[in-house]
Formats: sequence, C-alpha cells, structure tokens
Amino acid sequence: MVGLAACGGGDAASSSNGEIKIGLSAGLDNLDPGRSTNGPDIIMMSQIYETLLDMDPKTRELVPKLAESYELIDPKTWQFKLREGIKFSNGEPFNAAAVKYSIDRMLDPKTNSPSASQIASIETVEIVDDTTVNIHTKRPDPVLPKRMQPVGGSGRIFIVPPKLFSESTPEEVASKPVGTGPYVLSNWQKGQSIELSENPEYWGTKPAVKKATFTFIPESATRVNSLLSGEVDIIQRVPISDVDRVEQQDGVRVERSEEGLVHTILLDTRQAPFDNPKVREAFAKSIDVSGFVEGLLKGYGRPLGAPLSPGVKQYDDTIKPYEYDPAAAKQLLIEAGYPNGLPLQTKTSDGRYESDKQIYAYINKQLDDAGFKITPQTVEWGRLIQQINSKSAGPFYMVGWDFGEAEASKMNSFLMPGSIRVSELSEYEKLAAAAGTEVDEARSTALWKEAQKVVHDNYVIGAMWQTEALWGESDKIDWKPAFGDNLDLDAIGLK
Repeated sequence: MVGLAACGGGDAASSSNGEIKIGLSAGLDNLDPGRSTNGPDIIMMSQIYETLLDMDPKTRELVPKLAESYELIDPKTWQFKLREGIKFSNGEPFNAAAVKYSIDRMLDPKTNSPSASQIASIETVEIVDDTTVNIHTKRPDPVLPKRMQPVGGSGRIFIVPPKLFSESTPEEVASKPVGTGPYVLSNWQKGQSIELSENPEYWGTKPAVKKATFTFIPESATRVNSLLSGEVDIIQRVPISDVDRVEQQDGVRVERSEEGLVHTILLDTRQAPFDNPKVREAFAKSIDVSGFVEGLLKGYGRPLGAPLSPGVKQYDDTIKPYEYDPAAAKQLLIEAGYPNGLPLQTKTSDGRYESDKQIYAYINKQLDDAGFKITPQTVEWGRLIQQINSKSAGPFYMVGWDFGEAEASKMNSFLMPGSIRVSELSEYEKLAAAAGTEVDEARSTALWKEAQKVVHDNYVIGAMWQTEALWGESDKIDWKPAFGDNLDLDAIGLK
C-alpha cells in the first residue's frame, strides 16, 4: 500500500480580515467538473470540489486528500481507501458511492465530458464498502492515480454529490457547485465576478483566506491598473510589457513560474484544407515562433518541437521546432492546389492568453505573406471555448494546456478520441495506447517519444510554444505559484 503524508494549507492571517480580491484574465464557462476543462472554471472548481489525491508542490509526489491511501492490488485494479466522516457542503455524505458516481458520470457518453479520453482506461468502479473503492481498468494503467489529483486541468476526477447531481438539471449543476472543499460559492454575478467563502464545515486545515472575490478583467492594462491601484490583491497573467512597471512600484511584485501553459495552434484535419498534409506543412513553415517568443514575449517563453512541457519526464528535446521558411510554404501551397492562395476564416481570443491578440496578428500576417488569406474574427473566450469543446471553432485556433502533472499522456486531451481533438492521427493513438499500459518506465518513455515525433512529422499542430506564468501580487499576499496557472486559495498566506 502507498503511504501518504499530509499536505498543509496556508498560514493564518495576522493583520487581515482574511478577504482578498483576484483579477482573472477570462470569465467562466460552467462549473460542472464533468463538463468543463476551461482554465478559469478549473480554478474555481478546485476550491469547491476535491479529488482523492493531491500533489505536493515541492516534491511532486502524490499526497492524501479524500483518500487516505491507494494500492495496486493486481495489474488492472487500483484500490483507494477513503477518509471517513466527510460531508459535502449540502450535507450529503462522502463515501465510495460518491466516488463511483463521479467517475461513471464522466465516462457516460451522455455527459459528453471533454475529460473522458483521459480516463478511458477505466472499465468499472467497484464499491467494496463505504470507505473502499476498487477501480478496474481495461489494461494496466500506471498513471491512473495522477488523474485523482487536481493539477493538470483536463482529466481530473473531482468528486461530486450523487443525490444532488442526479436530481438536478445540467444547468443547475453548472451554476450551483457543491463539493467537499474548503470553499463554497457565496455569490456569482455572471460575466462579472464570483465570490467564494470559507466552508464552515470543512474537514481539513482552515485556510487563511476566508473570502475571495474573483473579478473577470480580460483587458490586460485594466487588470494591471487594478493591481497597482489596490483594487485587487492578485492578478493573473501580468502582461510581459508591464512586468518592469509592476516590479518598480512599491507594495506589489511579480511572481513567475516556468511551468506555464503550453500553447498549441490546433488544425482541423477532419476536412479541407488541413486534411492535406502539404497544407499543414505550409502552415507550420509560415510561422516564425522564435520571432514572437523573443519579440512579443520578450523571452518569457520558449518555442517547442512537441506539444508538451519540457518539465515532462518523457519530453524529447531532440525534436526541434518547425523551421520558418515562407518560400517553402508558398511552394507547398501551390503543390497542394492553391496557386492563387488559400482563404481561411478563423476565430481568435483577446486576453485569454498572454499576448494572444498580438500573437494572432503576428502569425496571421505571416500566413498572409505565405499565401494563406486570413479573415480573423475575435470571439469572447467563454463562447470560443464552447465552440472548441463542440469541435466547431473553425479551421485553426489557439489552446493552452497545463502540464502540471508532468505526464506526456496529457497530449491525449487533444489527440485521442473522446477529447476535443480535431486531428485524426491513428499512428499516435496506437503509440499512446501502448505507452499508457506499459509498466516499464524506460519503455513507456520510448513510446511517448515516438508519439511526439509522429505528431511533429504529421504537422497536425501548426505551432507550439510555452509561456511563463506571471502573477502580480500585493506584498500582503504570501504565495508563490508552484504549478503555473493553477491557484489554490488554501495555499495563500496573508501578512
């Protein structure tokens, strides 16, 4: 059995009423853990809902949360021993039935969960007794316990109250979250702000932050000014152009995490024009990723040759970013049957990701120069993420991925059936399936490296880069981001 050491929360506030305000770069889509992988949604859900396990920010080892321990009892069965006496904030008991319901619901095709591909190895969930759950997999799955912790976004299994969820409409569970976590929803002004308050019945360590108001501020300059004026205490995504200005003002600072989001330009290969590999290659060779990383991001990032963070243990650093070659791109378009250029309409975000508006303008200009004729349409992020989840967002678009769990299998979130994927790649599917069942670490790593090369060589992702996570904070806040864009209120101390 795997023994787990507890992981504590933030320090108690000494000179504060425990209330803080946070400015986020985008608004919410919905707060149903089974139906959303949107970054701001996950930030909220991680405060309200809990997972069976957690991840220690220093050691990156799994530690207990709702489960006290776990054990591989045969090659295809993981057993979890649950804590006793915990209740959801509506009074429902947390037990094995809640774990089974939460997992079964995510796997149910009717839920249409974007995370289903990450737990597709699960065959059945068996209730042994009230505090014991056996998860049976279709094949050996050595990575399954990492789906039971909150870091990494898509594929996380948050535990929900079965009675409430089974008796509520999808709209109700998306807007009225109820979990076992340290916070409860106290107010939500849709499109403007959301307020979380301390859960008075929380079973764990009492957090220093008693109430947090999150305000949605997509406009970067407004977000920075809100921090500098003292209107908010923390802001997400300090614009790189404003880092020096924040650092030079008394009372505030910038905190950095290299493990920021991995950005991908996903190409829809299910239909023309990106079903043609020459068009995909032309797209990739049209974009100077190193140019905008150095120019727009001012070096707070890095170009990538594979769509995962270099912090992932299976990352293959021998795969280099695509070569910028606009002349070759033009020739490839001609060979693909587009001698007079290729018109494309695409949808772009503004403020969701670091410099996303500027990056879109940069790459669209380069695509135009290479023979693509781009007509962009700026779409509010909440609407765009809905279109991405329904696979109707257009021929290409930018999506950022959190690799906090440090596992290559996160690529399944956008390259395997049951995910948001718009790129069909059977060779990747075979390699990913084999890697996911391989218990020998060296062999699994070799398979994941083959899978990365397949993705690279088939040009199904038009550009890849990672941007550092930059948070702005008041000096009254005692917090350093350990997992990029992730934020845990109960890890925040107050001075």
